Amino acid sequence: MIIRQVSAEDYPEIVRIYNQAVSAGGLTGDEHLQTLDEKRAWLEQHNGRHYDLFVAQAGEEIRGYLALSPYRHGRPAFFNTAEISYYVDENYHRQGIASRLLDHALDACEKLEINTLIAILLSGNQASITLLEKYGFREWGCMPQIGRLQNSVVDHLYYGKHLRKP
Repeated sequence: MIIRQVSAEDYPEIVRIYNQAVSAGGLTGDEHLQTLDEKRAWLEQHNGRHYDLFVAQAGEEIRGYLALSPYRHGRPAFFNTAEISYYVDENYHRQGIASRLLDHALDACEKLEINTLIAILLSGNQASITLLEKYGFREWGCMPQIGRLQNSVVDHLYYGKHLRKP
């Protein structure tokens, strides 16, 4: 398996994997499947100059992706902070793919001038909480009971990690 920077040809697979998480429920705040057109602007902001998007590929198959995205987009005070998010194809969970993506992203952050990472997730996403804590992320905030998914109310958690001094 290789980890590489995304290309436009990967966009449909990224949307497919993201939609698996939407369908599973409790992993993203979206409750409706997304189209490529709906996700295109988000995908295109990851151009590798400061924010980036990586895919895990085995053979011709994309098995997961990780995004380093703007945190508080358009606000210069947060230029060196990125929001990190990742999704793995449901057929390949628990095979270390998210860890490989996270290792790659952490290595890329210095070149991208990213000093701090923020992960924003739903309280029921225990797999992500466990992974983030394994990598030294800590809970920096909790917005209690602000999300509603079908018939349940969830917390919005903020996990963070300083990579180097700002």
